[in-house]
Order: sequence, then C-alpha cells, then structure tokens
Amino acid sequence: MTGCRVEGLLICIALAIGVAALLAVAPGAPGSRWERFGLFGFFALWIVLPWFLLVCGVLRRWQMRARAKAALALLLLFGWSLAVGRIAFELMAPLGVIDVARGEFLLDIAMVGGILVGSLSLAGWQASRLWHWRSRSSAAEAEAWTARLQPHFLFNSLNGISELVATDAARAERMIEALSRILRASMRAEASVPLRSELALVRDYLALESMRLDTRLRIRWEMAEPLPALTVPALCLQTLVENAVRHGIARCPGGGELCITVREEGLRLALTVANDLPPGNDDPQSDGAGMGLASTRARLRDQFGLNASLETARSQGRYLARLSLPLPKQG
Repeated sequence: MTGCRVEGLLICIALAIGVAALLAVAPGAPGSRWERFGLFGFFALWIVLPWFLLVCGVLRRWQMRARAKAALALLLLFGWSLAVGRIAFELMAPLGVIDVARGEFLLDIAMVGGILVGSLSLAGWQASRLWHWRSRSSAAEAEAWTARLQPHFLFNSLNGISELVATDAARAERMIEALSRILRASMRAEASVPLRSELALVRDYLALESMRLDTRLRIRWEMAEPLPALTVPALCLQTLVENAVRHGIARCPGGGELCITVREEGLRLALTVANDLPPGNDDPQSDGAGMGLASTRARLRDQFGLNASLETARSQGRYLARLSLPLPKQG
C-alpha cells in the first residue's frame, strides 16, 4: 500500500475529477454540461475520499497478500459508490434536486464507480510495474557499488589478516568471520535490509579497516537501544562510513575520529556520520565519494520518496553526513 501518501491521494482526486469530466461531456446526455460535471464531481469525490481513508487507515494494516488486498480495496470502492448513490438519492430526490428514476440514477453512479475502479486498477498496475523496475534498478545499482568496493577492500583486508595470523591468531579468526559476513551481504545485493543488519555490516567494515589504520582510526558510537524495526536501503550507512574513512581519516597524517550517531527525533530517525578531514582538503567528495552520495540519495528516494533525506556539511575541519528517515507508525 505504498499509495497511501499525499501523492496517492492527489492521484485519486485527479481520477475522480477526470471521471466526472468524462461523463459530463458525454454526447447526447441531458442537461447542462457544467451541471453534470458538478453533480458527478460531487459524487466522485464523496466516493473516493472516504474510500481512501478507509483503505489507508484500516485495510492497510491487515495481514493479507498484496494482490488480495488490492482486489478487496477495489471491491470496496465499487460497493461504496453504490452506497453513496443510494444515500444521495434518498436524501435529494424529495427535494427535487434529482428528477430521474432511482434505477437510472444508481446506474449512473455505478458507471462512475466502475470507471473509477478501472482507472485505479490501471494506475495501480502501472505503479506496481514501475516500482518493480525501480527496485530492480536499485538492487543492480547497489550490486555495482558493492562490486566497486570489493577489489581494494578485499586486498587490504586479506593483507591485514595475513599479518595477524602469526601474531594474533584469535583476532585473525574474528577478522576472517567479519570479512565473510561482508562478502555474504554483498553477494545478496538486496535493495533494502533491516537497520540492525546495516549497522552490523558497518561494524564489520570498521573492524577490518582498523587492522589497516590501527590507532589512526578512532571510532565513537552514540546509539540507544532498542533500535527501531526499520528497513533501510542496503549500504546506505556503510557508504557514508566508507567515504568518511577513505576520503577523510585515512588521509589525515595523524588519523582522526569517526563518530556514528543513531538517534530518534520524534517520528524520524537520524543517522549521522562525522569525521575529521585532512588539512587543506577542500573537496571531501573526491575520488568517488560524490558518486556514492548520489547513489545513496537515489536509493533513499526509491524506498521513501520525499520522506527521507541525505544532507552533508563541512564545519571546523569535520565532514558530516546526516540521514533522516521516517519511522514506521506504531500499532
């Protein structure tokens, strides 16, 4: 039910007005076209708006297959259109506003409902196809981004592990396990993952980078438990952390601090990555970081629309990247 947003409501209203306009200009229909447009528009909106609230407020929460839920929603739309027509006729016919027989009036209202059902079915089908291809595109983009990361990261990690084998076998074993988890996650190339899985991937990545940078990489976490049950685009946080390490801390002569903050702010979740920058660095998005940010923004837009954002800023020798995501509604 991704249509339960402002965009979905506007589409329903536009379809209702369009159906009313179509019926109003039908050739051979009696009466003024403007009168018919006003009457049909009034009924179309009374049909669509309560139905939209019912579907998004009640039906959306039901645990059903997506297709079954969509079919039930369309059936409710047609049934509600007949109910609105019957109620309107009983109220308006005694006042002389409606001067046609009940059967003919209900037939007209059924026509309005039928056209609305057909229009919304077609719009929903087109939207589902578009969402399908956009999801596949996002997964392919995440896979391509992961493939770009693997060669240099894998080489550095294996070199670090090989050095640890002779000096600290236990830590080497932990690093091999961390590397295997990262590779397993990258091979799945999912479009979205649970927030907890994304944070676990970041921890494994930082553990491996700590082998290379040692004390030059100082990590600080600011995160409260329990974490919200939120699904995020795959690699959205890992990309920001990798940019912070590669283009910031790794280039600082004395290293630097990386701070990762996960905090709920009302109905939103803020994930912030802040890192020190090398002296004189005027382009924190060089060498591929800009492409990574653009990829992350695109995948955020695919999953959350305009409800999520990625903002970056540079202040006092530090670079900040802030993800703002909508939290799922409770209940």
